[in-house]
Amino acid sequence: MAFFNEIGKKIGSAAGATASKAKELAEVTKLNSQISDQEKQIDKLYIEIGKQIYELDKDNAESPVKELCEKITEAQQTIATLKEKISDIKNAKEQEEEQQ
Repeated sequence: MAFFNEIGKKIGSAAGATASKAKELAEVTKLNSQISDQEKQIDKLYIEIGKQIYELDKDNAESPVKELCEKITEAQQTIATLKEKISDIKNAKEQEEEQQ
């Protein structure tokens, strides 16, 4: 009978350790998720700061971020051109369909 009692104690001890590890893992996962949420918030704030700096400095020739502002402006112009091309393609297709 002592043999079975000893096995029962070992099984109980192992189950307790497993439950403890599972609880620890759940808590660590929860904390890592909170860290990730905060990092995402920081990234959003960095983006917002960047947008505000761009708006303030895009026409400032003395700005330390002048080159970056120019690259953003160029990219915005490229986007506008590409959107215009898309619109032209759609309009041409619509006119073609109307003529049929």
